[in-house]
Amino acid sequence: MIMSNYQEAKIQLKSNPRVWLITGVAGFIGSNLLEHLLKLNQTIVGLDNFSTGYQRNLDEVEGLVTDVQWKRFHFIEGDI
Repeated sequence: MIMSNYQEAKIQLKSNPRVWLITGVAGFIGSNLLEHLLKLNQTIVGLDNFSTGYQRNLDEVEGLVTDVQWKRFHFIEGDI
């Protein structure tokens, strides 16, 4: 069976976790990226000023991941 590059990347990330910074983490793209990285047991620092993002996006991700995975997320409300 041939694995796609995405499948290979997921395996590599699970075996070698990293720390990620997601700017705009409360937006549509940022919150989806947050969900997928947390499900791969990565550590995330998320930054958002809520100018276009929403707390409900973060709340939704919290409900889609385990408590252990969610504890790997640190949120900073701010702007760069």
